Amino acid sequence: MTEKKSEKEKPEVISKPQKTPDWMRITGRFFKVIFFSITGVLVSLLLIGIVIGLGTYYSYAKSFKSAKKKSNSTQIIFYDNQKNIIYEGYGTKSPQEVTLSDVPDMLKKATLASEDANFYEHGAIDLRGIVRATIINVRNSQRPGYQKIYDLFSEKNYSQGGSTITQQLVKNIYLTNERSFERKIKEIVFSAELEKIKTKDQILQDYLNNVYYGEQALGISNAAKIYFGKEVSNLNLSEVSMLAGLPAAPTKLSPISGDYNLAKERQEYVLSKMIALGYISVEEAKEAANTELFFKSSNQDLVLRHPFFVDFVKKELAEKIGEEAMDRGGFEIYTTLDPKNQEIAEVKATEYMKKFSSRKVTNAAVVILDNKQGTLSAMVGGVDYDKSKVNVATSLRQPGSSFKPIVYLAGILNGFTASSILPDKFVNFGGNPPYIPKNYDGSYHGNVTVRTALQNSLNIPAVEMTKLVGVEKVAETAKTLGISSLLDNPTSYGLTIGLGSAEVKLYELARAYSVLANNGRGSGFSGISKIVDSEGTEIYTTPKSFSQIIDEKAAYIMANILSDNKARSMVFGSNSPLYLKDRPVAAKTGTTDNYADSWTMGFTPQYTVGVWMGNNDRTVMARVSGIEGAAYIWHDIIEAIHQGLPVEQFTKPAGLKELYIDSKTGLPAQKQSKPYQLEYYLPGTEPTKDTKFDYIKDINK
Repeated sequence: MTEKKSEKEKPEVISKPQKTPDWMRITGRFFKVIFFSITGVLVSLLLIGIVIGLGTYYSYAKSFKSAKKKSNSTQIIFYDNQKNIIYEGYGTKSPQEVTLSDVPDMLKKATLASEDANFYEHGAIDLRGIVRATIINVRNSQRPGYQKIYDLFSEKNYSQGGSTITQQLVKNIYLTNERSFERKIKEIVFSAELEKIKTKDQILQDYLNNVYYGEQALGISNAAKIYFGKEVSNLNLSEVSMLAGLPAAPTKLSPISGDYNLAKERQEYVLSKMIALGYISVEEAKEAANTELFFKSSNQDLVLRHPFFVDFVKKELAEKIGEEAMDRGGFEIYTTLDPKNQEIAEVKATEYMKKFSSRKVTNAAVVILDNKQGTLSAMVGGVDYDKSKVNVATSLRQPGSSFKPIVYLAGILNGFTASSILPDKFVNFGGNPPYIPKNYDGSYHGNVTVRTALQNSLNIPAVEMTKLVGVEKVAETAKTLGISSLLDNPTSYGLTIGLGSAEVKLYELARAYSVLANNGRGSGFSGISKIVDSEGTEIYTTPKSFSQIIDEKAAYIMANILSDNKARSMVFGSNSPLYLKDRPVAAKTGTTDNYADSWTMGFTPQYTVGVWMGNNDRTVMARVSGIEGAAYIWHDIIEAIHQGLPVEQFTKPAGLKELYIDSKTGLPAQKQSKPYQLEYYLPGTEPTKDTKFDYIKDINK
C-alpha cells in the first residue's frame, strides 16, 4: 500500500545574487578611468620630464666642451678721449697661479671649512648642502606663505648658498653673473662635467687661483700680496683664516675697505669650523683670532693722471654699475676728458695760484664743459692732489654774484624783462637786524635796467628782483637748471639768496650756465663715454642727448646780456678779463663776504668754463675778488681752448621780440635805431610808451 504523503513537498529555493545598482557600476568604471588616466598622465609627464632633463643635460654638457674661460681681469683702466691711459688700477689682468703644493696646508683646510667641508666626499653637487640651504632660504624668505617657494628660483634672494667648490669654480671661470634658475642648472651640469675630467685636487687648485678675494685681488697669490704683502707660502693661521672667509662677500668683508668687524666675525666663523672638523685645536683658534693683523698700507695704482677727474668718474661709474661691480674691477672706461683742455686747466690753475700766494691763496678749481657734445671736457679739483684730495669742483661753496644770472633768469621767466627798471639806492629790506645790502664799491647808480644791473653786478637791484620774484621761484629756477644742493625749504635763505648765499658746486653751476649757452637745452655732462667689460663687450654707452630745460628765448636773452661787454663797462671797464677780442663770450664773476671765495663763470657756444679760487678751509684771501682773481684763470683758459676754433655767435631763436629802448627809462626809444639799446623780449613782455613800473615805489625820485 502506497504511503500517503502527509503534506505536499515544497521545492528547495535557491537565492539569486542581487543585481548591482547601475549607478555603482557607472561610478566604479568612472573612477577606474580617472585613476588610469591620471596615472598615464603622470607617467607621461615623468617620461617627458626625463627626456627634457636628459636633453637639457646633454645640451649643456655639449656646450661645456666648447666653453671658453672668462678673462676675470680685476683691473680698471680709464682712457681719455684720445685713448691715452689716464688711470690703471693695481688689479690683475690674469691670476698669478700657484700649485696646490705651494699652498700652506692650513689654507687648504681653512678654505674647505669656510666653503665646502665635505668637498672630498661628495660629487659635483652636495645634496645635503642643497637641502639645508633650501630650508634656510625658505625660512628666511620675506614672502608670505607658499610664495616663499618663488625665491628659490631667484638666486639674488638666497640668504645661504648650497654651492660646492666645484660649482663656485664653474661660476667664476665659465658663467656670467646673471642670477637665474636656468644659470643654476647650467652651473650644476658644468660642475658634473668638470669633475669627470679633473681630480678634486686640481679643482681645489683652480679654485684658489681664480676666486675673487676683494680689493681687486684675483686668486690667493694676488690676495696674499695685496692684503699682507706676502707670498702665499708665508701666510700664518690668522692670515689664512681671514682670507679664506672673504670669497663669501669680498667687497663687504674686506678688512681694508669693507666692514672690519664683519671680516673678524667671518674669520672667527672659519676658525670655529676648523675646530669642529678637527683641523685645529681650540687653543690654536684663540691664538689666531687674537693675533693682530697688519695689512698692507696701500696698493699703488700703476698709472694715475688727472686724479680729480679720475675720482669724479669713479663715483659716476659706481652709480652706473654698482659699488661691488666696480670694486671687482675688470672694466675699461672710455672717458670724455680732452687731454689738451685738461692740461691747459691744470697749468693755469697752478700758475695763478702761485701768483696769488702772497695774497693768501692756496687753491683753485676748474670745470670745462663741451656744450656741443654735452660732456665733461676737463676738471681740476685742486692744484695739489697729494696735499688735499678734496675735490673743490664738487664741494659746496657760496657762489656770490655768480649766482645772479639765475635770479634774473627767474625774473624773465616770470614776466620781467631785460629793460625792467630796478632801484640801485639805499634800501632797507626789513628784518631784525635790518637787511641793507650795499654794492661792491659802496656807490649807488639810481634806477637801472636789468641788463645794466646784472652786467655791473649791482647788489641792491639783485635783492630787489629776488623780492619781486620770490625766493621760492629763484630756488625753483636753480633746481631746474640742475643745481641740487639747495635746501628743500629755500625760504630759510631769505633775500640773501639773490647775492649767492646758498652754497652750490662749481660743477653744477657750470652745468647751469651751459643751459644758457645751449639755448635752454640741458645735458648730464657725464665724464664717461662708454664702459667695456673684461670680455670686450660694450655694456654701457652714454647717450648724447639734450632736453629743453627752459624757454630757448629766455636763455638767449640771458646769454645776450652776459656777453654785452659795453653794458658792464660802467664798473668793470671795456677791457676786463671777461672780454675776448676775437669772439663773443658771456661771463659773470662772484665774490663772497670777506673774500673767502673768488669765482668766474662764462661760456661761448662751444664751451662753458667755471673757475673758483680760494682756500679749502675757507680762510679769507687778501681782498681777492672774482674779477681780480678767478677771472684771470678763466680768461686764459677760455682763450686757449678756443685757439683754432671757428668764431660762433649765440643762435637767436625764432619768436623773439626786438625793440630799441632808452636805457635810462626802460621804455621804447624815440628812434628804433642806434645809439639806443636793442633789447630782446619774450612775446608779450615788450614795453610800450605807457608802461609803468609800479612795482617800485618812488621810481622817479
